[in-house]
Amino acid sequence: MSLSPFRAVIFDCDGVLVDSELMGLRSLQLALREVGVERSIDSLARFSGRSHHETLAELEADSGVPLLELRIKQRMDECYMLLARVDGLRPCPGVPQLLSQLAARQIPFTLASSGPREKVQFSLQQAGLAPAFPWFVCGDDVARAKPAPDLFLAAAVLLAVPPADCVAVEDAPPGVRAARAAGMQVVAVTTSFPASELTEANLTLDSLLHFPLDSGRWPDSLLKSLREQSSGRSC
Repeated sequence: MSLSPFRAVIFDCDGVLVDSELMGLRSLQLALREVGVERSIDSLARFSGRSHHETLAELEADSGVPLLELRIKQRMDECYMLLARVDGLRPCPGVPQLLSQLAARQIPFTLASSGPREKVQFSLQQAGLAPAFPWFVCGDDVARAKPAPDLFLAAAVLLAVPPADCVAVEDAPPGVRAARAAGMQVVAVTTSFPASELTEANLTLDSLLHFPLDSGRWPDSLLKSLREQSSGRSC
């Protein structure tokens, strides 16, 4: 499979930019354990890519424990930050190189994450990616989390690029569905889910090292400048 030409890229954060999905599940497990709800990491994996509120609402219905009233969302983030400070966070493979290449080609990019702003900013800082994302969209900014399209639509507005000209990069089925609902092409990476669960994406990769950058359309202003430079050179 391949992509049609695009003008901008919108990344998810956890599992796409930052290798943090397992740490996020561990923080959920620890926060639940504090209120007497025991769940295995494998049983929690289905919540990857979903908002804290939706995750806790489903677990509340399953366990009978009023999780939404017990500050569990706050404890999840506190546990996550503690684990990250102890174990460290790193970018996912290929991310620093891809961001540098996008910047060199003047292809704008941002991120759209269901997570709260404080947690997303913390993850970017710990992974050394914060300077590349001075502005981004997070769960605090929209009424509906993924799989609703709100986050991706807001990110397209932030970039001033029509959704149809954007490529979203995701690692979870709710994110893929959200981007498709926003009218975007989607590249899925198999960092959190197997390819068999990401079939709605236009393209599935095992790593962003293989991102099809040549499908990106350079801005008209840059192309004009390059043509002028080329015509001014002597043979």
